[in-house]
Amino acid sequence: MEIGYTTTAGPRDCTELYKVAGLPGGVCPCPHYGYIFSGTIRATYPGADMPDESAVAGEAYFFPAGHILIYEEATAALELNPAFALTQCMDAIERVARKLGAEPGR
Repeated sequence: MEIGYTTTAGPRDCTELYKVAGLPGGVCPCPHYGYIFSGTIRATYPGADMPDESAVAGEAYFFPAGHILIYEEATAALELNPAFALTQCMDAIERVARKLGAEPGR
């Protein structure tokens, strides 16, 4: 498992990022366990029979693999992720960010 502190500066919908990064099915392959210090994260599950889930400040969450993350506002969260699955996701996103000359992000 890897532990990380994630922050976003404002609203961010990762739908297009996951597609451009070439993630299979355009979804994140990594399950996320976490705790929200501030902000809100929503997970959608395209192509699955699962309702959207949201986590807000003060809540712990689990988003299984196969999701798209949407940060509804500036957010700070502590995440625990399986190392291999996280590496697959972040490597794909970082390749796209380097091509675009942008800062990598999830």
